[in-house]
Amino acid sequence: MSESAQEKTPAPFGPGKPVFVVGEAGSNWRAGDVGGDEERAHAMVDAAADAGCDAVKFQVFRAVTLYAPGAGQSDYLAQAGIHEDVIALLGSLEMPYAMLAGLAARARERGLEFMAAAFAVADARAVDPYAHVHKIASYEINHLRLLEFIAATGKPVVVSTGAATRDDIRRCLDFLRARGGGPVALMQCTAAYPAPPAAVNLRAIPALAAEFGVPVGLSDHTADPIAAPAGAVALGAAVIEKHFTLNKKLPGPDHSFAVEPHELAAMVRTIRLVEQMRGTGEKTPHAVEEELVAYAVRGLQATRAVAPGEVLEEGVNMDILRPGKNRRGMNPFEIGRVQGRRATRAIPAGDGIREGDFA
Repeated sequence: MSESAQEKTPAPFGPGKPVFVVGEAGSNWRAGDVGGDEERAHAMVDAAADAGCDAVKFQVFRAVTLYAPGAGQSDYLAQAGIHEDVIALLGSLEMPYAMLAGLAARARERGLEFMAAAFAVADARAVDPYAHVHKIASYEINHLRLLEFIAATGKPVVVSTGAATRDDIRRCLDFLRARGGGPVALMQCTAAYPAPPAAVNLRAIPALAAEFGVPVGLSDHTADPIAAPAGAVALGAAVIEKHFTLNKKLPGPDHSFAVEPHELAAMVRTIRLVEQMRGTGEKTPHAVEEELVAYAVRGLQATRAVAPGEVLEEGVNMDILRPGKNRRGMNPFEIGRVQGRRATRAIPAGDGIREGDFA
């Protein structure tokens, strides 16, 4: 086990904790031949912090450990106008390991968790000294060598499930647990860029949580900055991850479907608002309703002054009314117990008829 695993921190996600919001910088620190890559990466850390995220996440990979030789072009990228061989393209997006220390330090300075999805053991080994939480990307859910390394760190891990089956997820979780892995959060994810709304399947979030007994969140690839994250949080999401960029018009495969900093900030504000709104799930009058409960919830109220011994009759001297500033009477469903009985005290007009007021 690595030295950093001995200093592991509790998972930043899970029951009783705020939604853990991850700004996914991914490879958007690169912008073709525009230059200024490292400065852009640091600016993305700042943008995530300014937006109110809890973490900023990059991607660390080497093209030759991703695809087999001769992998060719990606049809998905070709539809976006990128016809470069996938290995050559990804090679141009590789983050130098030497950048990690500076980015992690910048994240700490800005109060963010630093995360980087590693795609091979060498990548994870480079990331591990700087990350308290590891990330498994969707297509790495069966990368058992990577899973072995991450489990051995004992650190919390976030696992995306794009294109995965329930059996894929179960096998991954069992593998991590059998090797002493740390706490796990699953991420409902649709591996399409951008993902069409009809493919998001937000109801998988509570379903996965119930089936696997772990916190579940959403890795959102839709173009909209608000709808899916808000819906996910309403359904109990513990983690939200969203790709962002400094400018959608920058050259590169992932800028166009990512949100810009102002949209990321709007997303975080909405998440925090919905987080407050989702409440406990227990249906009972809230403290803010107490005044109107006493004032406006109907009871059995005297419609005129009632003398002791007088027969109580609906529509004659009592009715089902809102009490206002008067005392509220019995629940209207109890009217059958009161109808035709005699008053045992003088009841002022408007006063509530209560237990002991009739015999």
